[in-house]
Amino acid sequence: MIINNEREQKISLNFSERVNTSHELRQNLTLSHLTIEHVDIDLNTSVQKINQILELDHVSPEDPWILKEYLSNKLQSQGIIGYPYSKLVGDFRDYWFLDTKK
Repeated sequence: MIINNEREQKISLNFSERVNTSHELRQNLTLSHLTIEHVDIDLNTSVQKINQILELDHVSPEDPWILKEYLSNKLQSQGIIGYPYSKLVGDFRDYWFLDTKK
């Protein structure tokens, strides 16, 4: 997760955490049987933005959480147990640095 401005030092992920989080998001996308195009329509964004989130490339701190919540809901509605997350855990509303209105 790349985080800009003064919050960067406090909440950014190291290289291996970024690789793991990217892998976890991709695994859950695969399990959901959804395409990136389907996700971009549902989230009212673009294929490019979804790919950036999947790579954790210049995204806001909220973006991976939004995708995680979206995929978790889709998997749950299909009765599929998702791939576990190592860093995107708990309730996103409990993290002070996330804009929960986004």
